[in-house]
Amino acid sequence: MGPVRSGRQGLTMSKRRKRMKQGTSAPPPISTGIARLLSEMAVASLDLHGLTGAQAQRRLQDFITTHGNASAGQVVHVITGKGSGSEGPAVLWELVRGMLADQAMEKVDEYAGMLGGGGWVIRLKRTT
Repeated sequence: MGPVRSGRQGLTMSKRRKRMKQGTSAPPPISTGIARLLSEMAVASLDLHGLTGAQAQRRLQDFITTHGNASAGQVVHVITGKGSGSEGPAVLWELVRGMLADQAMEKVDEYAGMLGGGGWVIRLKRTT
């Protein structure tokens, strides 16, 4: 009687699956850039839902100034919403994007739009 085979015949097990089966695993993937930024927990968040553009602009500036000192190097979230409650494009999302891209936001190190488009993930600059 020949060897017993399970599963599909003629297929070999990948090296990764062999390591996993033997109890060793591949090292975890290293997150860099946007993936790492999006995966980090926020130390604070600001919800701008329902505010006018002028109100949101003032609140965001105050929030970044306050947390830029207290939470340097940390991640914060700014929730804008998707703009589904208003006509036209998401006004607050675009407003925040413009402010983050502006050089006046000197306390912002990097930023990325949240998955789903309802806000921003922002890393504040480390103080030196």
